[in-house]
Amino acid sequence: MKRFIPNILWRKRMYRAIVIILSFWAYVVGAPTQEIAPITEAAKALFDIEFLSLQNKQGKSYKIHIALPKDTKDEKSIFYLLDGNAFFPILLNEIANTHVDRLPIIVGIGHDSPLAFDRALRTYDYTPLLAKDLQDEFGGGGGQSEFLDFILTTLKPLIKERFGSPKREMLFGHSFGGLFVLYALSYSGGSFSHYVCASPSLWWGFGSFVEAYKQQALKEDLSKAHIIFTRGDLEVQGQQNHLSKSLLQSKQNREYPKLEELVTFFNAKSPNVIFKEFANQTHGSSLPLAMMLGLEHFMNEE
Repeated sequence: MKRFIPNILWRKRMYRAIVIILSFWAYVVGAPTQEIAPITEAAKALFDIEFLSLQNKQGKSYKIHIALPKDTKDEKSIFYLLDGNAFFPILLNEIANTHVDRLPIIVGIGHDSPLAFDRALRTYDYTPLLAKDLQDEFGGGGGQSEFLDFILTTLKPLIKERFGSPKREMLFGHSFGGLFVLYALSYSGGSFSHYVCASPSLWWGFGSFVEAYKQQALKEDLSKAHIIFTRGDLEVQGQQNHLSKSLLQSKQNREYPKLEELVTFFNAKSPNVIFKEFANQTHGSSLPLAMMLGLEHFMNEE
């Protein structure tokens, strides 16, 4: 006997499937969609999920996404995920499609916005304030210290109160989020046990901030930090596309730091540095691979 699905229900299911496919594909080709992918039923079966609003000391609100595994959970491991609006459902859906023996508590840090990526808010939180001659092209940053303070003094204490003292904590960021992970690693290296700096946007401000980060990192004890750097091998040349033609012409002799240079620098600070370049992957398509690589190392390293 055939089972007939009501037309409205069928349309809803088709819409959800199309949104997931288009959201992922848009990110793969390097043009992130503002459509937030829905969390699949398979992912919902694995996690108890909740959302809450939390303010920083300046009164700015953030949307916090929390996923508590129903089984095989490890309440001593906390996975903090930047760009929570967009990446929280992507990570949960990716986990649902993969066999994972143990799962951490996942905390997505999102902006108080209906958008997957609120450019103004994430630029302020994730990128540094640059010199005046660069601000026309690379303006809007400068909130990294404020955002890091929110994570360390407001969010982490709340998570500790809810779930107890963690044994290890990971901070994951991609693109602009990767820049913030680099900042957190350099300016507060002992705040997390694990860091994933995925496809950091080193082209931003031509990487003029990197030397200051390195000088600060020299003062930090990173000997116990586990650090992963990733990128897709197809994104290296593509990063030039982020720069306007006029800026490329006026700054044609100016280069930005290479990720390999950062890997070498931090490798001298910590014995636990990994650099993974994903073959045949772009800036966007390497994202879920970086997430799962970070999760694997996070849960398997003691």
